[in-house]
Amino acid sequence: MRVVCWNLCGGTDKKWDLLAGLSPDVAVLSEVARQPKRLTASLLEEPPSWQWVGLNPAKGLAVATFAGPACGVLAPASSGRWSVAARQGALTVLGIWSCPSEGNYGREVIRALDAHTRWLDPAANVIVAGDFNIDGAGALRRRTSVFAQVIDRLAGLGLTSAYHAVRRESFGGETAPTYYHHRHPAQPFHIDFCFLSKPLLERLRSVEVGSFAEWVAPGFSDHVPLVVELQ
Repeated sequence: MRVVCWNLCGGTDKKWDLLAGLSPDVAVLSEVARQPKRLTASLLEEPPSWQWVGLNPAKGLAVATFAGPACGVLAPASSGRWSVAARQGALTVLGIWSCPSEGNYGREVIRALDAHTRWLDPAANVIVAGDFNIDGAGALRRRTSVFAQVIDRLAGLGLTSAYHAVRRESFGGETAPTYYHHRHPAQPFHIDFCFLSKPLLERLRSVEVGSFAEWVAPGFSDHVPLVVELQ
């Protein structure tokens, strides 16, 4: 199973082939359209199941499944800005795009986790992923504790970052950025995450992070995809 976490930065239909090229089974996608035309014009045998939340129809958050039965939304209303929980069979996916109108990005992630805790059984197959918009290195420089609260909250739910499990890097010490501020190579941040419950962590095979040259330099997005491969 391939899990893709990517902020497309709009233009969903124009970037659909790029997304399809990542061969996702499950995707958590930020800044995507509510109803991309490619959903119904897809070359796939079955169109993906698309659970979306947001206010701007061109830029919201979607949890999509590209294989197997359709996923069903667990919480019809968003909690935080933005989050949506969906279930496909025995798999539960909580997508988060922390995009507060005011306040703190980290607190929005915690709000989303608190709102959806009932779905996040640590003994089940659970994924929590998305654009958290919080950077551990920046938090350490500012000596803020909200980032640590987010990580502790996720750990308390039995969830482990796939990237950090594979790379064996500390939070705030990531060597592979997922976001480039103002699309500038000298302003990298690691702010996109994929957390797995223990049953899925045991199936973890690899984690890939896209490069600036492949994804940002051509103008596709200011974020690069985070791809998690499970057995």
